[in-house]
Amino acid sequence: MSRAKAVTDRVRRDGRSTDTATRIHEVALELFISQGFGKTTMQHIADRLALTKSALYYHHPTKADLVRSAVQPAIDEVDAFLAGAADARLTTRELLEQFFDLNYRNRTVFLALLRDPSGLAEVDAEDWVPRLAQEFQRLLAGPDASSWRRICAVMAANGLSRSATLLTDIPPAELRELSVRAALALLEQPPPAP
Repeated sequence: MSRAKAVTDRVRRDGRSTDTATRIHEVALELFISQGFGKTTMQHIADRLALTKSALYYHHPTKADLVRSAVQPAIDEVDAFLAGAADARLTTRELLEQFFDLNYRNRTVFLALLRDPSGLAEVDAEDWVPRLAQEFQRLLAGPDASSWRRICAVMAANGLSRSATLLTDIPPAELRELSVRAALALLEQPPPAP
């Protein structure tokens, strides 16, 4: 590890990390969740970090650059998961568990995007949510699935994603197990009688 990296990974006396890039993302996402992307300014972020605005601009020359650097890694991780899952031959349970874990790891980014989807425009991913739903639905239901099965797959995927993101008062292991069970139960529902 380089000496510079060792210095930036130190912890301050107040317990906060001195890794400025990580702190900027954490604070920016907190503000994006509470205020939305549009209403959060670089000044708000700098003030919360106790940095000058010029110090913040040193790390991110524009707000769009900051949004991209905070949001794009989560989008890239989801895209990589979808690309790999198609070839991985996972069971439905394994697929749902990995999808839950992915959403849970990126919950602050997804909370910010739920609060204000305009953040997707900054990463040129405005069609990402429908594409994600369509691709994951195909993974869960198969390419020639009935309308019923496709609807159940979309609802299972969206429900799993939302529970991983929104239900912060349930311990993670319990939340994961119950969310996956609920998604599996939904996928196993027989179609309604005509």
